[in-house]
Amino acid sequence: MQELYPGPLPPNPDEDQPKAGACIAAKHDVIVVLGCPSNDDGSASACQIERADIGVRLHAAGFADHFIVSGGAVHNEFSESETLHDLLVARGIAAQAIISEPLAEHTDENIYFSSRIMQEQAWRSALVVSNSAGQLIYNALCDSNCCVELGRLTVVELEGIVVGHYALYPDASPVTEDECDHIEDARMGVCLNLGLRRACHDHFEL
Repeated sequence: MQELYPGPLPPNPDEDQPKAGACIAAKHDVIVVLGCPSNDDGSASACQIERADIGVRLHAAGFADHFIVSGGAVHNEFSESETLHDLLVARGIAAQAIISEPLAEHTDENIYFSSRIMQEQAWRSALVVSNSAGQLIYNALCDSNCCVELGRLTVVELEGIVVGHYALYPDASPVTEDECDHIEDARMGVCLNLGLRRACHDHFEL
């Protein structure tokens, strides 16, 4: 991470991300779609529609056959994962290819619960989808690499889409303390309040 995000200043999510190499451009086990709130009337929000469309585009390009949609009813009474599930089905994805994760309330929990599902399914690699490059860099990167610590997430550009490439340990090289010390530097303002996030604690349970 020192090489990807050098210096003490926060990375600009609007800058170009590293191009996916041949390994990342290969087929993955699953696409993880990070949740965001539904509209207050229960209809799909713009961010949910964008994320579903990105996931379907990656699926159509052959990058994965399965989906995990993650997110609980955080900002209103409507489950983010249920809405994402319905959006994918409406776009032609088979319901049996989608696993809903309805518990997560923050990106660290999206990563945590999705990792546990991956372990249960014997899946080792994932593409992580958001419509926000900033969420992938500022949240998922820290929450995965320096908080949940079940795998390594790298943000790349894959066929014009900014995605997270996520590989569970031991298939990925472990993130080191030096990497986390660098990315958690307070001057960068990237990894904030990790100590308060539930999935960052040992024996995390709801």
